[in-house]
Amino acid sequence: MKNSYINSIAVLIIALTLVSTNLKAQNDRSLYYMRQIPQASYANPAFTPEFKFYLSIPGASSVSAAYNNNGFKYNDVVTRRADDSLVIDQHKLLNAIGANNDLGIRVNEELFALGFKAGKSYISLSLSTKAIFNFHYTKDFMSLLINGNTQFIGQNVDLSETKANGIAYGEAALGFARQINSRLSVGARLKYLYGAAAIETKNSKLSFSTDQKTFALTAISDIQINMAQPTNEKNKIDMNTLFSNPGMAFDLGFNYALTKRFSINASLLDIGSITWKKKVTNYISTKPNSSFTFNGVEINDLFNKKQASDSTFNHLLDTINSKFSIKEDHKSFKTRLAQKLIIGASYKLDTNTLAGVVIRNEYFAGIYNPSLTLSINHSFGRIFSGMISYSY
Repeated sequence: MKNSYINSIAVLIIALTLVSTNLKAQNDRSLYYMRQIPQASYANPAFTPEFKFYLSIPGASSVSAAYNNNGFKYNDVVTRRADDSLVIDQHKLLNAIGANNDLGIRVNEELFALGFKAGKSYISLSLSTKAIFNFHYTKDFMSLLINGNTQFIGQNVDLSETKANGIAYGEAALGFARQINSRLSVGARLKYLYGAAAIETKNSKLSFSTDQKTFALTAISDIQINMAQPTNEKNKIDMNTLFSNPGMAFDLGFNYALTKRFSINASLLDIGSITWKKKVTNYISTKPNSSFTFNGVEINDLFNKKQASDSTFNHLLDTINSKFSIKEDHKSFKTRLAQKLIIGASYKLDTNTLAGVVIRNEYFAGIYNPSLTLSINHSFGRIFSGMISYSY
């Protein structure tokens, strides 16, 4: 299980890095009111480009990357020593993080896109790859990794909130937007999805306690982890199963002009899911809430012959597996996309300048990420435009 779990995370990280080798910061918080570029419709399908036709090809297409972390800042981890060298301060990190923390990465790359105007309507086609990974961890989890279990002697520590979730997939989309009247425009996008890799922590109940006298460690576990990875028995990418798990999703949006200057708008994005059927592995506790007490191992057994050391370690793994009874299966599972609700309002300061506010709400694998963005957009003639934004 351990190797497969690490391999699945590695596949997701590789997918995140291979989606693009040249990342540009252009997420949907800033993209929302950049109406001068066609990719603004990805944030709201009701937004139509200001030109009749556009074409996007690999190497000259849109790439976006986002990183979120609410647990610590750079200065909470890195410390400058007297000799001017930088070191990671683990104890400083522990003091900075809260009881529950989130770390996430998102990468999107547009491989191909085409759009054209047809009367009062706008039709678009696009092909892209996307990846998202979230890691939710507790302060106790980090404290255990850094300081070990002696700090928790006589206590019961619950690590159930620690979980990892991520998906990497391809997307083929057909978009349609229409100007209903001079005030209202609406849009929708239908998406066919093909999954590449996934890891889902469905259940992660894990707690332990340390005896005050013997220091024996007692653990209670109840887990269910689902994984899909396009690799073969030699841990190499299997092209026959890469991007082979199907799914469907849709986007909806509208824009309404209350006056000639002031407009309100909203969008629902990535409402859908992927069903993982190929190269799937499930790890499930068949004896939920079973306990296991670890009293330690004989030091001599570990430092004698390698064979004795391996035997001791394998015996420990066999005992853990027997007590917790973790079953390996290969049943399909379904994961939802990172669903988003975006609400915005804009005001035209003049013909070329637009002020906007965007409230963005994202929900993925039980984690809710809200944000507020203020922006100013300005067009410098027909060719150049610029934007300044601040997100909280």
